[in-house]
Amino acid sequence: MSSDQLIAVATDALRGLVQAAVPPGTPVLVGPPSPEGEELSGLSVHLFRVGVLPLVRAVPTIGADGRRVRPELGLQLDYLISGLGGEALQELGLLGTALQALADAPVRERQSMAALLSQPDRLSAMAAGSVTVQWRMLDLPLDQVSGVWLASGMRQRAGVFVRAEAVWQVAPA
Repeated sequence: MSSDQLIAVATDALRGLVQAAVPPGTPVLVGPPSPEGEELSGLSVHLFRVGVLPLVRAVPTIGADGRRVRPELGLQLDYLISGLGGEALQELGLLGTALQALADAPVRERQSMAALLSQPDRLSAMAAGSVTVQWRMLDLPLDQVSGVWLASGMRQRAGVFVRAEAVWQVAPA
């Protein structure tokens, strides 16, 4: 079980969900927009924090059949979805569209996630079992918001902070 696979799948699924919601041809990039880059209309999905879900730090247990049950791998992945620096009102409209898409589909299971992925082979390469991602909007205090912008080196603009609670439970062997 590998956390890098879960991070990649959850990030790509978030990018795909936002990409499916915005008008065709609108770029949705993973990573922060380059401070020197061309300003264009679109959105970026920037992972800025990785944490472990508190409930999945448990030690392995023995199932009813006597087999060892592997613990879940659960991560908290915090993202900033922001504009790429295009026209301000258009950028705000794209953020509103992204927010609505996240509110309409806050939970994705393994079987419904594949359609969102730009690289579906990452999901199929994960061991059999369940994969669930639940997205939640974050309401960060102003000092934390400023800290994220400062640490990322991005020019501050409107943005949506999102937490993905990603859980991967490997099927018992």
